[in-house]
Amino acid sequence: MKKAIWITWEHQIRNRSMAAMLGADLHVIAHSGARLRRYLFCTYNTIATVRREKPAVVFAQNPSIVLNYLLLLARVLFGYRFVTDAHFGGVIAYNGNYLFQKALDLCNRLADLVIVTNRDHAAHVESIGGQALVCEDPLPDLARYDSGAAPEDRSVFFICSFDIDEPYESAFEAAHELSAESFRFYVSGNYAKVGIDPSDYPHVSFLGFVPEQHFYERLYQSDIVLDLTEHENCLVCGAYEAMAAERPLVTSDRACLRAYFDQGTVFTAHDSASIAEAIREAYRDRFRLRDNIREWKGRAVRTQNERRDVLRTTLGMDR
Repeated sequence: MKKAIWITWEHQIRNRSMAAMLGADLHVIAHSGARLRRYLFCTYNTIATVRREKPAVVFAQNPSIVLNYLLLLARVLFGYRFVTDAHFGGVIAYNGNYLFQKALDLCNRLADLVIVTNRDHAAHVESIGGQALVCEDPLPDLARYDSGAAPEDRSVFFICSFDIDEPYESAFEAAHELSAESFRFYVSGNYAKVGIDPSDYPHVSFLGFVPEQHFYERLYQSDIVLDLTEHENCLVCGAYEAMAAERPLVTSDRACLRAYFDQGTVFTAHDSASIAEAIREAYRDRFRLRDNIREWKGRAVRTQNERRDVLRTTLGMDR
């Protein structure tokens, strides 16, 4: 069996679940210092890892595009097959920048294989001369965080990073409307980076950036999970986490989200009235939606096993 490693420069749950599914050793090389120091540290340790491990296949998350170009260059010296795991930001330039898009396209054309999360992104990679395979996120194993207690009634866990694609102001307006009906909103993420003063939103509990254990405990304590994006072709991480925990999901009415999360989910537009009504619907139907999620999970696991086998066969990892 060929040795495979997975390298990432950040902590992200997809890296763990994908590496485990594919049987690749995960190497998280992260540094919290200034940009130049971080790049020097991560570059040195990435090359040292490749030299030490001598892999036949190297996987890397994109972003970071710097990591991906480093491993493309190192491939010349070490002779491995290079696979880039292209999240939303690894296929389409999130800021619309022409030069950045060209850099992404060149990276994806030069890689031996590009893993994407949906068919539209695969079509884009193939249109610029790359080879793509679709593989959605494996469901994370979160059972150890489940206390078995009933969730807090009418509690909504809004999973948010406070990025430009997230309509969090509309969600907060919905929270204000629903507070009269005894719904309680808990919001994850670094709200300070966008200048939010929690006292302006007394109907919302701002958790900030919390440790992983506290995050998943809150997930299990919630009746409803809310995760929103303005982007097309973006399968939000919170949706997978909601499915894993069997918590009804309210998410954006986007084609790729509808296609994949086709059970246990209520889809919404991004005005506050629509978000509020979607949360009401998810709460009313929460027991049926949980049953639907259990059905969906069985199908998702079978699909993931098929994706894994195709990836390993394509890369010759079992030879």
